[in-house]
Amino acid sequence: MRFIGKYQILGLLGRGGMGVVYKALAPVTGRVVAVKALRPADMLVSLWGMDRLRERFAAEAAILGAVSHPNLLDVWDFGLADGDPFFVMDYHCDDLGRVLGESYRVEAPCRRLPARRAFRLGDQLLAGLSRLHFAGVVHRDIKPYNLLMTGDDVVKITDFGLSRARGERFEVPAGLNVGSPYYCAPEQEADPERADARSDLYAAGVTLFRMFTGRLPVDDTGLRHVPSALDGEYGEAFDAFFATAVNPDPAGRFPDAFAMRAALAALCADYEAGLARACALLEDDPGPAGQGPSMPPEACRNPRRDPEKISLKDARRRFGLDGLWRPDAALGAACPGRFTDGGDGTVRDAATGRVWERGGSRFPVSFEAAAGYVAGLCRSGFAGRADWRLPTMAELLTLVEPVKKGAAHCADPVFDPAVRRVWSADRRTFTAAWMADLEMGFVTSGDFTCPCGVRAVAG
Repeated sequence: MRFIGKYQILGLLGRGGMGVVYKALAPVTGRVVAVKALRPADMLVSLWGMDRLRERFAAEAAILGAVSHPNLLDVWDFGLADGDPFFVMDYHCDDLGRVLGESYRVEAPCRRLPARRAFRLGDQLLAGLSRLHFAGVVHRDIKPYNLLMTGDDVVKITDFGLSRARGERFEVPAGLNVGSPYYCAPEQEADPERADARSDLYAAGVTLFRMFTGRLPVDDTGLRHVPSALDGEYGEAFDAFFATAVNPDPAGRFPDAFAMRAALAALCADYEAGLARACALLEDDPGPAGQGPSMPPEACRNPRRDPEKISLKDARRRFGLDGLWRPDAALGAACPGRFTDGGDGTVRDAATGRVWERGGSRFPVSFEAAAGYVAGLCRSGFAGRADWRLPTMAELLTLVEPVKKGAAHCADPVFDPAVRRVWSADRRTFTAAWMADLEMGFVTSGDFTCPCGVRAVAG
């Protein structure tokens, strides 16, 4: 059993140039935490030296510990283990990079967020940056993978290893880049010492563009994109916002995070007004009566009920998913149900005969607690049934739909949209299970301690 200080190490979460982050267990409370230990890459040691690296590592912990805000990651302990420093942070299972499906080929397209969620998360990002900049700190590495996500969908800015406090001279050795490709502002790329709060806003603008479109505003060929050309849901107001947000000239950007946040709120109001007008037109002229989805093929009518252990290597093939882990119609994985509200807190699927909770767990829970939640439904006889269980991924895929756009938001949802990501009964390993993101229409996984929603099935 390995420890760092008094913290029992449970596994490796990630590795960067400066250090290694572990999942760990706090003593007495049993709380799951993240422990970052100084384990610099050899290149950094040769460029900077261990004394300077220890200073930078302690400075990162001090910044995180000194500036408190709901959208900044908290640090609540610091210590030495075998002479090397470490600090302890809140543990969160997810980050925006994973949610978007961004790969190491950053220039490749990724998943996009529903517009309303992109507005909400973008507002949180800018709120966190506003607090950080008020404290005189420039982050210098804002990107999706440095934005942790709580089980309640709250953004937490993390990784302050490259940040600079007010008045600090961050002497960067020759050959060391500060920032990440495609997200790094032009002036910061040319000279890291020129980076200021507007450089962070540029990176935030690229991140927002990624959220809304699944693309980068400037691709690997240098071609600049505008939202309206990538997605018909967005108009000239979006183009104008991003022309300022990712302006290559710092003087042409928003002057501060407060102003950029206000502009994003105005853009959101404009979007909602346009959506209201579109929905009103649909009410006035609903068009010909639809027949609803046709009965799915036989392969979709009886999805697998029995849980299985399915490895990462086999998952995309077994679940019938594309490169971004979404149901692929060409592989027969698109099996939408024929849903009707049961009027008793349930939704019935005429295609499969299954009965679902309309809502689900009020809060995200661990995999173990998910089983307890389902057992509670059976004990209470919810909706007159005692056969509730966690669904398999095959069953959950009948609930998965593409990301809603435009007028698709006008229809009243059959299921409670507040339950976004849910556990399946299928396991990935002995300590992790598969999940479905019902809002964004993709499959992912998480270890048993990760908080996730539950939507039980019966029948």
